[in-house]
Amino acid sequence: MLVRNKSSKIIGINETSILPGDTQKVPEGYEKNPVVLKYIANGTFAVVKPVKSAKNEKTQKDPAEGTKKADDNQGAGEEQDTDGVQGQQAGA
Repeated sequence: MLVRNKSSKIIGINETSILPGDTQKVPEGYEKNPVVLKYIANGTFAVVKPVKSAKNEKTQKDPAEGTKKADDNQGAGEEQDTDGVQGQQAGA
């Protein structure tokens, strides 16, 4: 499971350190850990959907999905990785 640290603190899980704003894979066996689940529930962690490769999408694409708009692709309660776009400032 991929999680993004939305807090301003470094969070350590086993030997993995997740910096603020960083996305990391939760160590094996910790997906159901009560502390990890609590961080997800209170918004400290956001579960991030892994980005599928274009090749896999074309082979497994449902014909009905071809009519979806770009706005419809965001899932409820899930965050997409958009660090590159948000980090830019106008006029810089």
